[in-house]
Amino acid sequence: MARKNLAFTLPELLIVLAIIAILASVLFPVFKMAKGAAYRATCLSNFKQLQLATTLYVTDWDDRMMPVNHQPSAPANSTNDRTWVQLTLPYARTFGIYNCPSDYGQKPSLETTFDQDLVPGDTYSQYYSASLRVNAGYNYAYLAPVFRTIGGVWQADPRSMSSVSEPSRTLLFVDSVWGRTENGPPFGGGSWLVVPPCRFEIRNGQRYDTFSIGAGSQIFSPTLGWDKDKDSPYLYGSAWPWHQGRMNIIRIDGSAVSISSDILSAGCDVREKWQGSIRDISQYIWDLN
Repeated sequence: MARKNLAFTLPELLIVLAIIAILASVLFPVFKMAKGAAYRATCLSNFKQLQLATTLYVTDWDDRMMPVNHQPSAPANSTNDRTWVQLTLPYARTFGIYNCPSDYGQKPSLETTFDQDLVPGDTYSQYYSASLRVNAGYNYAYLAPVFRTIGGVWQADPRSMSSVSEPSRTLLFVDSVWGRTENGPPFGGGSWLVVPPCRFEIRNGQRYDTFSIGAGSQIFSPTLGWDKDKDSPYLYGSAWPWHQGRMNIIRIDGSAVSISSDILSAGCDVREKWQGSIRDISQYIWDLN
């Protein structure tokens, strides 16, 4: 009896390959969306843990928020300074939750991220440089501004959590980015602080500084407001939409959600160098009132 030939013919093979290609074109976007959704959920979970760590810190420190720097007026380095990330790290217990899994940008090498001048006996000092590039951008301008008066020294003014009139509305952390190349791709990780889109509100015809740091005071800030350059890391004040065009935020009360950049700037007439004004304070999620 002659053996039956079980091999594929060329037309059959081409049909199978075509079916596989069609299935791949249909399923790969689904897999990508599922992966993105998982990363977004992980990031939101991280933010919730950071909000809990913040609450524990505030409880231990007389209701005060974390200062941006421990020594704002001194030359900053790991031997004499601490960042808000390092201050909350004993409560968070793990450094990984400060970073977003969706951050696909090129990050610094370990040699440039972790300090060589460690403080003897202090294991947290090794995170000083890394703490500046976390993806949890802190709403510091309202919650813990660093400023100086004319001719004065830099000083920190952490606000009390009880001074936040609407914790369910007020921003605590948002996804952030360190830098971007000329063509737009991000690099360097995240930024430990973010800049609000507006600073001033018009009240009864008068220009009011919502940072509440005093007339003539200069606030520490890497940029004056949001940048209009689409390739700038300050396009959204160092906040960044890592999640398919959306940003994760968490509010003071612990509620976390993904939002668009429009919501991040809602109620604000965004202009460079904080020249725009807050039009609707009820929509503006940055200030304490």
